[in-house]
Amino acid sequence: MVINSMKIKLILFWMIAAILPLSSFAQGVDFKELTMREALALAKKEKKMVFVDFYTTWCGPCKMMTSEVFMREQVGTYFNRMFVNLKMDAEKGEGVELAKKYQVKAYPTFVVLKADGTEVYRTSGARPAGEFIDKIRKGIDPKWSPEGLTRRYKKGERTPELVNEYALLQMETGNNELGDQVIREYFDKLPDKKKVKPENFFLYTRYALNYRDPKASYMFANKDRFVKENGREKVDSLLYDWLRQQVMPFVLAPIVADMDVNEGEWIRLKGKIRDAVLSNGEGLAELEEIAEVRLKNSMKDYLDICREKFPQLEDRDRLSILMGFAALKERNEEIRQAAADLLRDNLNVVEGFNRQVLYSIMLELEGKREFRLRAAIDAVENGKVVVSYFSKGRFVQEEHEFNNHMLNIRIAGKDTLAAGIRFLCDELATSTARGTKQNPHFSFMIVPGEFAVLKLDLEKGKVPVVRWERGGPVNRDFVRLNYDLQTPEEEAYNQLIIDNTIQGGDIRDYPREFQRSFEANKRKTMEFIRGNPDSYIALVKLAEHYIWFDENEAEDIYSRFPENLKGNPYGRVIAQRLKRSRDFRTGRPAKNFEKKDMNGKTVSLEKLRGKYVLLDFWASWCGPCIGEMPNVHKAYDLLHDKGFEVISISTDRKESDWRKAMKEKQMEHFVNLRDTKGVLHEIFNRDAIPFILLLDPQGRIVAKELRGKDIYEVAIESMNK
Repeated sequence: MVINSMKIKLILFWMIAAILPLSSFAQGVDFKELTMREALALAKKEKKMVFVDFYTTWCGPCKMMTSEVFMREQVGTYFNRMFVNLKMDAEKGEGVELAKKYQVKAYPTFVVLKADGTEVYRTSGARPAGEFIDKIRKGIDPKWSPEGLTRRYKKGERTPELVNEYALLQMETGNNELGDQVIREYFDKLPDKKKVKPENFFLYTRYALNYRDPKASYMFANKDRFVKENGREKVDSLLYDWLRQQVMPFVLAPIVADMDVNEGEWIRLKGKIRDAVLSNGEGLAELEEIAEVRLKNSMKDYLDICREKFPQLEDRDRLSILMGFAALKERNEEIRQAAADLLRDNLNVVEGFNRQVLYSIMLELEGKREFRLRAAIDAVENGKVVVSYFSKGRFVQEEHEFNNHMLNIRIAGKDTLAAGIRFLCDELATSTARGTKQNPHFSFMIVPGEFAVLKLDLEKGKVPVVRWERGGPVNRDFVRLNYDLQTPEEEAYNQLIIDNTIQGGDIRDYPREFQRSFEANKRKTMEFIRGNPDSYIALVKLAEHYIWFDENEAEDIYSRFPENLKGNPYGRVIAQRLKRSRDFRTGRPAKNFEKKDMNGKTVSLEKLRGKYVLLDFWASWCGPCIGEMPNVHKAYDLLHDKGFEVISISTDRKESDWRKAMKEKQMEHFVNLRDTKGVLHEIFNRDAIPFILLLDPQGRIVAKELRGKDIYEVAIESMNK
């Protein structure tokens, strides 16, 4: 054993659970708050089946399904049409007995029932959205049901698709040995010429978990044949992932002091990497160097090599290493501070929730303080509330009681965090058309070392009125921005959301109201940032909405913040972005770059001087990118004959995905390039897409972060000057 396997599993489990992104408020699966009896009755009435998600609070894949799959619109569209949807905690309430009744042994497990409670289909484990929909759709189709699959398999059918589904069925129902046997027999009986065919590539992507598997060994030994049949990119990507999986435990091992590494095994692994001759193996070289330092057993040297090699690592690898720093809280002060400094300098590795996680880890290494909230409640004398926030990479829900119209809360925080309070009082709850309850809720800030005193005016079915009374400056400004300065458009839209929740409508039917609210909020927030350069909230909002500002204005605003706020992690992130942006702000010439286009022709910015150039960074998997394509096409159609060119730069890792999307979106008339973040990150200091900017004939940046109508209107205005 190279590294204690249980410890590796624990580290990997923690990492998977920790890096799950925060679920958005997208219109996904509508899970009903019903008993099973009520759900079956509703299913009978609506002529649907019942879909049950059996989960536990500690299950990482369960959380992934909730945050990454069930919230997606495409999943919600299918499941809300076909099923009455339930979530059942298998360790609480009715879920305990139902889990026993339906013999749930793994989490998550998904069970589809007829309206009479008869099981139709079950599956388990986390899957991407499209794959999950396909799995359920096939499962309720008699041909692809467990009985149908078994019948077809026993009759001797051995198509790749059937073998794949039948083997998965066995593994999902706990028959791992039979599932392995199905795959092993199928693989062994396949002629060599078919083992490399695309239709059988699933044998390697799904049933060969590491490079020691015989199927993986076969691919390594016959790489050239696989490349010929499936393409180099596809094959090298899989080989890369296998080898990376083996390298990462060596990279992460120093995080836990008593993890021992077998040096002989490490040497054999390096040899395997050399023999693979991967076209995309650059990232492994840096990971190897980090792992080599581990053999010297110095945490300081480990942190130093991480700092040195981080710029060359993939985001996922940097994130994995940074997440592991949470285990360093028991180390000495020097190590904790060095790890915290490295976290601070790399907060821009990810956006959103994962950034909050890294930020929380950083502050845990540096210490924590207590926050106190006191709120006077006008409407109800006694009751309960749920306080929700994210801390240490996990979603926290704390239940508190209040009495005599007063709520007192103490929260130990490691960072200033956004939080929410939801009232559970029956007197304030409003039943909705979907069988749930709408409870008043409001937001505040958890600020270590600060206190806040608020007054709450609550009314059933209405947006709460939050009034500031006294306390720390952070919550004062938070209340002022989010409640006192709320625009009529925001107020109307917020009430519209509540009304639709109660009435069972679809808020997506009000895009104009949403847009008006968004634009009003944007104007108000920008004015607040401009007018409050001494406010922590203004600093946070500037960090969150940096792209709303021209970077020259952003630097002017930032220069007016006091030094204690500039030294805040948010301030440091802004400072880093400003520093990195100085060479490519509006009015400055964009740095030249050269790339091969889809036809192998060299393209550079310098060769396009004399034309207006729209640079569009996108990817086939990026919904907002695809959503902007009509506006990019319109800009091209209106202006191409007047000296206007579109350079379309895809960040797709797979060439096949890029070319397929170009064809589907009719982009062949653009200048089409593919670049995996090199130009985007190194030249333009961006990691997120879509990113669209306009250059003038001198190569100077006219505008950045173009969206919607601005994509062509800004270009028209510039060309008409």
